[in-house]
Amino acid sequence: MRASHEAFVSSLAALWRLWTLQPIENVSRATTEAAVIGLSVASLALWVGLDRWLAGPGAQFEAWDTLTVSLYALLALAVAFVASVASRPRLGFRSVLFAMVALLPVLIATAFLIDLRLDGRAALAARVLLALYALAYGSRALRTLSGSRQMRATAAVIILLGGFLAYSQFAELSPSLWAPLSEDDEESEDMPASTAEALLFDERVQIDDAVDRMSASTGADPAVFFVGFAGMSSQRVFAEEIKLAARVIDERFASADRHLLLINDRRDLRTYPIATVSGLSYALNAVAQKMDPERDILFLALSSHGSADPALAVSNGSLRLEQLTADDLSTALSESGIKRRIIVISACYSGAFMESLQDPNTIVITAAAADKTSFGCSDDRDLTYFGEAFYRDALPTAGTLQQAFVRAKAALAVREKQEHETASDPQAFFGSEISAVLERNPMRGRGGAYGVGNPDSIRKQSPRPLSRMGVFDKAGTSTGAD
Repeated sequence: MRASHEAFVSSLAALWRLWTLQPIENVSRATTEAAVIGLSVASLALWVGLDRWLAGPGAQFEAWDTLTVSLYALLALAVAFVASVASRPRLGFRSVLFAMVALLPVLIATAFLIDLRLDGRAALAARVLLALYALAYGSRALRTLSGSRQMRATAAVIILLGGFLAYSQFAELSPSLWAPLSEDDEESEDMPASTAEALLFDERVQIDDAVDRMSASTGADPAVFFVGFAGMSSQRVFAEEIKLAARVIDERFASADRHLLLINDRRDLRTYPIATVSGLSYALNAVAQKMDPERDILFLALSSHGSADPALAVSNGSLRLEQLTADDLSTALSESGIKRRIIVISACYSGAFMESLQDPNTIVITAAAADKTSFGCSDDRDLTYFGEAFYRDALPTAGTLQQAFVRAKAALAVREKQEHETASDPQAFFGSEISAVLERNPMRGRGGAYGVGNPDSIRKQSPRPLSRMGVFDKAGTSTGAD
């Protein structure tokens, strides 16, 4: 019993010194079979528990995905084996495996914390720092075990992990054992009546509070007001996409204190007003009171599942919510009195909204054609394919909105071809009058020659003729169809 206790204490001390990148004395006393098994079981339990918690209420266990988790377990064994045989002198497999599984709880807990608390550039920076820590940890652990630097073993492990990472991205591996509540199941999920009533009661109050904090429009130049709408609470990708859109639009149009987000998100029912059809109509009317509706510009971003009716899915737990149809959206915009609009719809079949929204004072950009699906609408993603291509990659550095659309559409075409998907064929309509306004009042930031620009200058930057990309017809005027 005493020996077991001492071995346990030695293992804990070794863990702490490994985590803090310190050398270990008497390594053999810590790297016991019991320690390896205990750390492996603890890491698996931590993974399953955090994965279940992140999936939210009503999540279902996906037994088939245990195969993917097993693949990651084999990866851990492979890393330990490669590091062992590539070291000089060769290290004992058990010692290397102990150092490997000792790192897992830190990686698992930190990765889940990043997914939960951070997004966008902050999340990317945190993941880079975590990868650098893991590299420093592995290098230090091998040196501790062998007494010398193990550059060959470190390089071999990096190559192995790099290859697996590339494969996992190609195969879209997601080692999650829990599936979030599906849309159909979510409708039947029992949300307490008090919670549902409070959400609906607070919706207008939250909208009013957000609009009250907005700066009123002043001066002769048009101001941009941002309204975001994330329709589905069961999948976080839509909420994260709208949050990113708000940040990017602020960077390019200085709308930081003039934004309002309506978000359905099962992870957070309180921070934002929920997204409903009536809430969107109320929000547009409220925002219009802060605007000069004849001069200022509304940037409306919507993200959800879509259908060819056309309609966007709207769902939040067991609340019975109306779906957002093209007529609903057109009516809400018309009743608000807001003249100038930029509307971006990220959803399957979103091109079906195009016809009802077109006018000379409106820009409409959609993630897909009226008869096409878009991709990337899953709960294990932060952005849809369109959100990545347009908001994350193209818009931050594009000189114009048209250029951002062209770049995003080209990037999506390449990606969908590589992944053997049917092309989503994003669409765009650029009204002549609002295009002229943006030409006189360009986007700020890193894009270069800002504003909407003219067709000839955009054509020179396009990878293929714009007459085939849903931007211009042969006369160079704006159009919404190929």
